[in-house]
Amino acid sequence: MTQAAETRTWMSRKGGTMEAEFGSITGDQVILIGKDGKEIKLKTEDLSLADRQHLVEFGGAPASIITSGEPGFPEKDVHIEPASIKKLANKMHLGDVSLLEFDLVESAHFLVASAGKVKGHETAETAERLWHGMAFQHMNFRKDWGDKRMLILLVDDRKVFKALGEWYVSYLIKINQPEAAQRTKTVWDKAGSNQISIPEDTIKEYNLHPGAVLFNITDASRFAKPLGPFPTHCIASALLSKQMAGVSSFGAEGYFAVVTGHAFFKEISLTKKTETNLLDVSGTGNDEISSKSGFKDGTSWAKTLRPLVRRGKVKVELDPMLKWTQAQLTAERMVLIYSFAYYMECDAKRLCAFAKMIRRIESSNQIPPAEEIAKIFGFTSVADFEADWKKFITEGPFK
Repeated sequence: MTQAAETRTWMSRKGGTMEAEFGSITGDQVILIGKDGKEIKLKTEDLSLADRQHLVEFGGAPASIITSGEPGFPEKDVHIEPASIKKLANKMHLGDVSLLEFDLVESAHFLVASAGKVKGHETAETAERLWHGMAFQHMNFRKDWGDKRMLILLVDDRKVFKALGEWYVSYLIKINQPEAAQRTKTVWDKAGSNQISIPEDTIKEYNLHPGAVLFNITDASRFAKPLGPFPTHCIASALLSKQMAGVSSFGAEGYFAVVTGHAFFKEISLTKKTETNLLDVSGTGNDEISSKSGFKDGTSWAKTLRPLVRRGKVKVELDPMLKWTQAQLTAERMVLIYSFAYYMECDAKRLCAFAKMIRRIESSNQIPPAEEIAKIFGFTSVADFEADWKKFITEGPFK
């Protein structure tokens, strides 16, 4: 059995990791003992959720340390060393198409491949900040991630993007995914971002996770600084999707609401606005496209939704929301999904429950039904959960 006195890796809010043993805990302060025997003093709320859970299970700490304090935004608190993001001398090639050659920037957990004028350093920093947020707030994210990197593709060269689309459609057909190939062909030039699969030889060569985030860049200013709204949304979505990996076809109901809400919550909370619209593909041939968006901008979402909920024009109902698909979205529904994520992640107690729900999804390969979600958040019924969520929108800190 693991003991608290054993040396383990601890993570701080600012991103530092340390090999240390547990020493003692008094009030809101914990003392760790480094390998050199020196004491390291930290506030418990500045340790990751996994660390605080370890202190409760093996260090005799009260369970209250898990749900006390303000969650804050570890994505902003983390210190990223500029030297930790490096430009590589070699280039990446995809397939045997001569145009598909990419410059590479490497960080601790990401490989950013770019074609065109946009470089990868700012995007790598965005990704590392969002990775740290997930690792800090979710129990086994860092362990599950392992030593692999996630590939992010930045393409603002039109010829390269066209060639990449043709290559990827052919690749999907080759691996027997004709519907995905048709959908990709339909949205390729119109979508600002996609999550794509990577060939096995590329995965092995660069030690990558199987899925990559692709950006079709038409406005380079979106990528000029770390934590731009659109990159933040897309990478946050990819990271949560990865942690929830394995959701089966019969358990996919609710997946859209959970991931989309989280992505908008991170985008708006970290950048104070949203630049993201969602594209929906429909029709018998996957050849009809529609764009879905919320209200005018992220700063207006809460103040516009609040009176609609108060007057009963928007119903705060969990089970119907979990059944919505992208094709069924309206502006009101998209913002309600955002409020759902905001409700789940805005304070330490709810954030702990949200992390528990994500672990449940990971282990069961399906989104819990409404009744189980209510119980995870400490309610005896869905009606009680909905009442609290509604109060949060109309009277609480929803903004």
